[in-house]
Amino acid sequence: MTSQTAFFDERAEKWEETCYPPPVRKQLTALVPEFGVKTGERLLDLGTGPGILIPYLQVCAGPYGQILAIDISYRMIRQARKKIRNTGDIAIQANALQLPFKDKVFDRVICFAAFPHFNDPGRAVQEMGWVLRPGGTLVIAHLMSREELANHHAGHESVARDLLPDDQRMTMFFIEAMLSPPEIMNRPGLYMAKGLKNI
Repeated sequence: MTSQTAFFDERAEKWEETCYPPPVRKQLTALVPEFGVKTGERLLDLGTGPGILIPYLQVCAGPYGQILAIDISYRMIRQARKKIRNTGDIAIQANALQLPFKDKVFDRVICFAAFPHFNDPGRAVQEMGWVLRPGGTLVIAHLMSREELANHHAGHESVARDLLPDDQRMTMFFIEAMLSPPEIMNRPGLYMAKGLKNI
């Protein structure tokens, strides 16, 4: 187990209580529509943590959609499984650098509040690109700007070096993964990079 995985395992049971109080939930409620999820889509919630997005995505995808949630921390997955409601939705422990799915199976991959923790971010974007269907969408998002997130992580040794790449590097990751150059927003209270899988 890496120190990073141990960091998340140790905090799994209290993560939502600590990180998602009501004011942050309000921000999240406003953010989710920006992901563009449509009824009936098959979604990958990559780096789900305790499954914070799952209830929101269930509403967006509706009863005929499907959500597959993964996280490297088994204790986080245990929390995420408590939020599974629809038949066909699953939460499993898996590594973002070795996704256990066939190519071209998801309509949308959403990586919320997780991307800086991947120790090979270029490979992670490649993996996300491979599992997207042609025309599918990749969304990487945080409820902090790049700078705010760096300051936030600086207080914890295990994640102090987990940073969002600059715009040029993120764009390179998307292009190399056969995705369109991303639309990137970076402002106080929000970071989002969104691009399409090339047909």
